[in-house]
Amino acid sequence: MQWYEATSKKLEAGHRYSHQELIRLLKSDYPQLRDSSYHWAVCGMLKSGVLTKLARNVYVVQNEREKPVYRPAYSALAKKLIEQISEKYPSVHFTVFETALMNDFLNHLVAQNTVFIQVEKDVSVFVFRFLQELGYEHLLYKPKKADYALYWEKDCIVVTDMVSEAPLSATAPHEICLEKMLVDMYCDKLISSAYSKSEYPEVLKQAMETYHIESTKMMRYASRRGREDELKKILEEIEDAEA
Repeated sequence: MQWYEATSKKLEAGHRYSHQELIRLLKSDYPQLRDSSYHWAVCGMLKSGVLTKLARNVYVVQNEREKPVYRPAYSALAKKLIEQISEKYPSVHFTVFETALMNDFLNHLVAQNTVFIQVEKDVSVFVFRFLQELGYEHLLYKPKKADYALYWEKDCIVVTDMVSEAPLSATAPHEICLEKMLVDMYCDKLISSAYSKSEYPEVLKQAMETYHIESTKMMRYASRRGREDELKKILEEIEDAEA
């Protein structure tokens, strides 16, 4: 428990606070502290998610229930693949991601789309062969980065294994949830090759400001992919830049 928690609980959801107003409220509850402690408390409330910075010197207590849940706007190709695979393998866990979805968050847009189908291990090869039988072209199965660069073509379909315990959407299990998408954008060598990773901190910042994100779910998946510490560091840098 942080010493400023009593003040945090008094803040009104949706109300916009200036930095000076927050300091004044903290001083009212804890009058004997140094000024630096109050500024540190504001930074702490930002890091914990109690506050969201809207603009310079403008903070809001964001009610997470008011943020929309991300739903991917799939292309016709991705929708068709989801329909065909789920009909053929109704009990198989799989999710579909396409690089065009990243354009919601990127400054430099992805021009050519690639569809990634992530399937539970030991079943992915059957899904790949099924798509071959359906006559899909430009199919790749678990390619290495060099092979992906060599054989990639427009509207390429890549079938890979799903990482165990990957987060799945409860309402639409074949649609990629935002927590998984953000981690895959950073961790997956093929997906991350489609954009400049220098943009990733801004992607993460924009996604968190716009949509409801379960941070525990996201970090648990990052841990499964062995990159939890790196993502935590990026989040801390984002928070420090906003403080």
